[in-house]
Amino acid sequence: MVLPEGGWDPGRGPCRASRMLLALVAGLMIAGCRGEPDGPAADRAGSAPANPPRPRPDSGPWFVDRAPEFGLDVVPRSGDPEKRCVLDSLGVGVAVFDSDGDDDLDLYVAGGSEVRGGQVLGAGGPWLFRNDGPGRWVDVTESSGLTHTGWAQGPAVADYDGDGDLDLFVAQHGPDTLWQNRGDGTFADVTARAGIDDPAWGVSATWGDVDGDGWVDLYVTNYLVVDPVSPPPMNDYLAGHPVFQGPATLPGQPDRLWKNRGDGTFEDATATSGLSRPPNKGMSCLLADLDDDGNVDLYVTNDTHANELFRGLGGGRFEEIGEAAGVAYSAYGVAEGSMAVDLADLDGDLRPDLAISNFRQEGSRVYANLGDHTFADVSGNLSLWGLTAGFVGWGLVLGDLDSDGWPDLFQANGHVYPNVPDSRYDQPPVLLRNVGGAAFEEVTGLWGPAMESCRSGRAVASGDLDGDGDLDLVMTTIDGPVRVLIDEGTRSRASASIRLVGRRPNTEALGARVEVEAGGRGQVGLVRRGGSILAAPDAGLHFGLGAATAIDAIRVRWPDGSLDRFEDCPIDSSLTIRQDGPELEHRPFPDRTERPEPTTRGLLE
Repeated sequence: MVLPEGGWDPGRGPCRASRMLLALVAGLMIAGCRGEPDGPAADRAGSAPANPPRPRPDSGPWFVDRAPEFGLDVVPRSGDPEKRCVLDSLGVGVAVFDSDGDDDLDLYVAGGSEVRGGQVLGAGGPWLFRNDGPGRWVDVTESSGLTHTGWAQGPAVADYDGDGDLDLFVAQHGPDTLWQNRGDGTFADVTARAGIDDPAWGVSATWGDVDGDGWVDLYVTNYLVVDPVSPPPMNDYLAGHPVFQGPATLPGQPDRLWKNRGDGTFEDATATSGLSRPPNKGMSCLLADLDDDGNVDLYVTNDTHANELFRGLGGGRFEEIGEAAGVAYSAYGVAEGSMAVDLADLDGDLRPDLAISNFRQEGSRVYANLGDHTFADVSGNLSLWGLTAGFVGWGLVLGDLDSDGWPDLFQANGHVYPNVPDSRYDQPPVLLRNVGGAAFEEVTGLWGPAMESCRSGRAVASGDLDGDGDLDLVMTTIDGPVRVLIDEGTRSRASASIRLVGRRPNTEALGARVEVEAGGRGQVGLVRRGGSILAAPDAGLHFGLGAATAIDAIRVRWPDGSLDRFEDCPIDSSLTIRQDGPELEHRPFPDRTERPEPTTRGLLE
């Protein structure tokens, strides 16, 4: 993340020619992709978008920041504004989840922190906002019991106790916190009772059933050894421009796997699972079955160290295959400053591909899943370097934002150094449209008026906040307001959202695979909890269906391996599939020709 630009980090190791050749050859298998530009990417971070803002189109996505109208534009601060410590630079996380069981998505924003009088104290938040229908939000933080418990980073959501209510984990600069949802609108801090006692600097987390016992387990990425009260002295970025020390000079910390015992407590299973590794400075993580063998795999992004892919062997055991699989380094054999991770089938072959965001002058990466436990870095073919290398990338979301059947990419951006001469600090996000699985094109200025002003982004979480059939985005900014980007465009393509209800204790069916056939082609979605960075996106699946008039078939493989199939299913609907239910439940999306007026109830109970 924070490697000074223009220099070579000896810790990254030499270029691996064999790895580069393998990845480049494999990349040619993705037909129709564009080549990477010959010259260096222009740094567009401080300039106007490549596509200037236009009037609202007759159809398609149109994102508007409604946080001010909804009373959601709260500001959590992150340490010293001058950013004298690496901890000051990460900002806070966000979660979208149904906290009260009323079938719409609520919003949690982690609390800010700062050092005052030699102590770490709260600096705004945390906040929990209840969703009372499109445009109507209520601040229920005080009654919820959620409080500031330390320097918060990324939330992670799951029903860890199998009672049907979604619980909340918050990774922190030691110790982390686990909040149990009591089911009555309140949360209880059960960290000590659960036995989660890691003092390290947790950044992000992911939930999944790693051993097949039905109880969801927790993996936490830990970052660097640093004291916020007495940070290390600053280094010169360039002569006369001191910046904080980061991963190039500070020691890392090992990640943790917490195995769910099923009685409300957890045990540290990092060593027994095969996940013990040298401290690799973890940033984000994702538990999902990437090779379709029925076992959950784990992908971890690391800052200036090789990224890791742990293949699930069953029974809670893993083996690390990142380098052999082609996802540890770039196509040039270099470990990068990797941040967020997300997955989606980007090229239409029914295999989940991986996308990660990186530090400036590295560019975001897409690793195409080749189906034989290997991946190919196709970022160059997709021109991602030219589209993203000018930015320090943070939260990254893959989702079909225009409902054409191809997942698009949204990435939050923002530099970590406020006062360096060669790059803007307040960088805007980038929004890339997936063109038929063959290329990305920038549409940042075409899909809404809010993008250019949403600068200095950090965490991003996606979900359909207003229940109208398309994805909305929530983004935190460093020392700035939360942005709530509502898609208010006119729908011209079909879509469907699918939510699974599994058998207890895995009530969300984490680890399930859903395949949809519609309009002459197939799509796939994996039910998971994690990804991006500092964020907890919704676990529901969104499928864009283009011009389809019906869903021909839906196939579900549940976490226990059992199968369900449904035929001739409705489009433009929210679909619920229960593992023990005989029928598919559906609720049509509302007509979006008239939108409710937003309220300002955000500060009222």
